[in-house]
Amino acid sequence: MALLEYAFSGGYSPARPFDAAAWRQVATSDNHVRLTMVDQLVESGQLDGLIRPQVLELLGPPDGGPYFRDWDFVYWLGPERGFMSIDSEWLVLRMGSDGRVSEYRVVRD
Repeated sequence: MALLEYAFSGGYSPARPFDAAAWRQVATSDNHVRLTMVDQLVESGQLDGLIRPQVLELLGPPDGGPYFRDWDFVYWLGPERGFMSIDSEWLVLRMGSDGRVSEYRVVRD
């Protein structure tokens, strides 16, 4: 039964508070801690209105490579949550004409 629950949950830990230092350290590791923090980060509104240097200080340099080129910042979160982790999840941010974060969301490739 526990194995079945683990499989359907995607094997991820429960949500945890956003921690900028932990976020920046796990960009390419097998520890998908970003997935456990991203929902809280998005829901908190902490990204609203940040300017480019503030985004970089909080999240570090973008690590999305060629994905989602129409967004200004792209951060890999890990394999998608759920039973079949075929795709990846990403945090994407767009800067407005005033130089501040105007839009952000979690997307899948």
